Amino acid sequence: CRSRTFLVDRMSTSSLFQTENPKGVELSAPTVEVLTRYAKKGKAITFDEITLEDKPSDYHPSEVKLHSFISRNIKLKACGILSAAMDTVTEKEMALAMARMGGIGIIHRNLDPETQASMVNWVRKKIHSGGMIDKPITFSPTDHYSEVQKEVEGKGYTFTSFPIVDDNGKLLGLLTRDEVEFIEGTNPQLQEIMKPRSQTVTASLSTNSDEAYKIMREKKVKKLIIVDDQDVLKGIYVWNDVKNDQKRRDLFSLDSDGHFLVGAAIGVAPSEMTRATLLVENNCKVLVIDCSHGACKPARDLIGAIRQKFGNSVDIIVGNIASYDSAKYLLDSDHKPDGLKVGIGPGSICTTRQVTGHGVPQVSAVFEVWRAVKEHGDRTGYYLPIIADGGIRNSGDIVKALSVGASAVMLGSVFAGTFESPGLVITKNGKRFKTIRGMGSRAAMEERSGSRMRYSQQKTIHSAEGLTSEQKDKVVPEGVEGLVQFKGPVQKVINELVGGVQAGLSHTGAISVAQFQASARFWIQSTAGVIEGRPHDLVDVRD
Repeated sequence: CRSRTFLVDRMSTSSLFQTENPKGVELSAPTVEVLTRYAKKGKAITFDEITLEDKPSDYHPSEVKLHSFISRNIKLKACGILSAAMDTVTEKEMALAMARMGGIGIIHRNLDPETQASMVNWVRKKIHSGGMIDKPITFSPTDHYSEVQKEVEGKGYTFTSFPIVDDNGKLLGLLTRDEVEFIEGTNPQLQEIMKPRSQTVTASLSTNSDEAYKIMREKKVKKLIIVDDQDVLKGIYVWNDVKNDQKRRDLFSLDSDGHFLVGAAIGVAPSEMTRATLLVENNCKVLVIDCSHGACKPARDLIGAIRQKFGNSVDIIVGNIASYDSAKYLLDSDHKPDGLKVGIGPGSICTTRQVTGHGVPQVSAVFEVWRAVKEHGDRTGYYLPIIADGGIRNSGDIVKALSVGASAVMLGSVFAGTFESPGLVITKNGKRFKTIRGMGSRAAMEERSGSRMRYSQQKTIHSAEGLTSEQKDKVVPEGVEGLVQFKGPVQKVINELVGGVQAGLSHTGAISVAQFQASARFWIQSTAGVIEGRPHDLVDVRD
């Protein structure tokens, strides 16, 4: 029996979210009282201004369950973590890694609809190839070993096995650590040292992860090469990956068909219905209507168009918003979303607040949207989860976001420096970095129509993605670009975040997200309190 993370119950106001949360997300009385009092005074606060109070606990952090919702019908196991729909954060590799770790990646829309849909399809189908590397790094038999060393060191590869192929991609042999360990003082051609084709264990293109696991275990090989009928290289299974997938299968985010769960962003222009249709036809289970000002008529109209064409076969998340009135505007529509994304201007690369003067500090923004959702649900029976998008730097911020009404969080800069994010690793002053840019940055808006549409600076898709010099002069950026330190695999980052959130919930004596939200209590802290809570009075010996 396959374990599934994505479950569906499609009645009018009923959903998996409401089955588990009949009255929606319920916050503790002290949380509601403090934030309501601040709102009445016209004061808004964010993460650094609050700190949670510890409570007696009977649970070890490892016992805490982090199942949480990103929409009315989609529940994730990794505390509702989504990777942001940014072109320097989420493409297919990141989305696959997120699904393997119990989260979900939202593929950005600075892509033509066909490419975006193909990425969705690629991620979904990966559960049937169990992490097979479908584009392994290869070398020619006449290459010298020095060329392998240069490539490995230059690209920072952590692996040392490479298929050897001819000009047509036909498999000739395999180079592994075993062969190179005996090279001393020479620089041989790879054909002189490689394991020949006759000694290389291979399997057919139809081999799935379960079959690969059995073959590798039986043959006692750490690399299984996948070839077609013409012996052309098609992929490679790595033992550690396959073995870990077998162990972690219960953590995977899977959709109702048993495929890896993945989402995709769409704009609000009427032409985006074409993109939405293509994505749904490729079995995308969640669409994120992505707009800098989500509480707008085009967003409501697009929700209606999707509902009329596809009914409830796809979940719709809409954003971004940051106020009670904006949430109410979307909830009072005839066609309602399945989730709301909250955050105007809190992101590290976003300048919307400076450019437009609008935006609410994130703790207050999440609470105000929660208040609108709670009141709407109490009145109509229709509740939905909230995603805090932006301003989150660490696991402590995630815990605080959950305490004020969020059920999930979307992370951008936290993931931008990982191995799976798009872009190259850049070395600067001996340290490694990756690029990050806001979808409203000048570079993104000049290059791609998706960014311009997100920030309401283009109404329709142009046949040309770029702009003329005159058009570029009229662009008003709402974001910046820069570098973030390289962090390695996203798995390491998520493990640290999940572990921190588990510890945070345990500090409040809770074993689940819902129990934590109902019992959490925070204090408003001074600037001195913020400083006290961070490492201080130390000299960094690494500098």
